[in-house]
Amino acid sequence: MLKDSTKILKINFFDKGGISSNMLFIFFVVFIVVVMISISFKSETTNVEIRKSEQKIFDLGMKSMSLKTDMMHLYKRSVIEKRVEGTGLQTSKKLPYIIERN
Repeated sequence: MLKDSTKILKINFFDKGGISSNMLFIFFVVFIVVVMISISFKSETTNVEIRKSEQKIFDLGMKSMSLKTDMMHLYKRSVIEKRVEGTGLQTSKKLPYIIERN
């Protein structure tokens, strides 16, 4: 078997019957090349999809942080007092009563 493979590599394919006698080997090599090309295209499209997904995740993270800071601004006492100003609610002047558990 090994002798045949070295013979294939030494034969000039353009000499007497070089191409026709090794047609199966040539088809095999062409098939392997086509499979490699298709796999590389598939991996490239997968890489592009991964990059797009990472960008979406980053954008959503930044949006989440922005919404968090906006919510923290709304929790301020002065902002709450301004929002409920027209409803008649007022700030309590008494200190809160703390209930202690024994």
